[in-house]
Amino acid sequence: MKILMPLLVVFTLFSVHSSVYAQPDSAKIAKKVLVYADSLIKTDAYQSWGPYAELAPPPVIKFYGGKEGYIEHCRVARMRTLSTIDENYPDIKIQTLMTENEQWQSLVRVERYFHKEEKKFHQITYFLAQSKDEGETWKLFDLSFNKIANVIYIFPEIFIDMAIPEPSVLSEQEEMAQKQAEAAAANKKSTARKK
Repeated sequence: MKILMPLLVVFTLFSVHSSVYAQPDSAKIAKKVLVYADSLIKTDAYQSWGPYAELAPPPVIKFYGGKEGYIEHCRVARMRTLSTIDENYPDIKIQTLMTENEQWQSLVRVERYFHKEEKKFHQITYFLAQSKDEGETWKLFDLSFNKIANVIYIFPEIFIDMAIPEPSVLSEQEEMAQKQAEAAAANKKSTARKK
């Protein structure tokens, strides 16, 4: 019994110590942010503007003068990419997942197609997400409704070293021309290396 008691105390202390200092599971956190991104997509698709606004970080709501101002901004901006036909569900994936100062931030890439005036467009946008409870709950907003240069004013808590690409909307022709230009540049670069 004398030997068991110290072993039990050591085991208990080790268990408590390892659970207190355990690193968060980034794979679990990434899955969680995707669930919240999915919720933002669905509230947008169903035009459930109250829940849509509830998913936004408080500084974003404040920037637009409150919940109603934010909802109105999103409604108006959304009209540019509102499809005239039913579309496939967007592809979503984590672009960046970072932690700093006891919070997590993530950049979620959202890729979808929409039709407008009988033309097909390809939209790539990003959701900026924040969690202050080890990735359990997330607040996020769509960056396509704003200029990237203004994000620091809209969401001052953004990690300074988070790289955010510009959202884009390209027609099929523009997308094809862009791919051809990229292929030509890559081909030119590879032939320059051979010389």
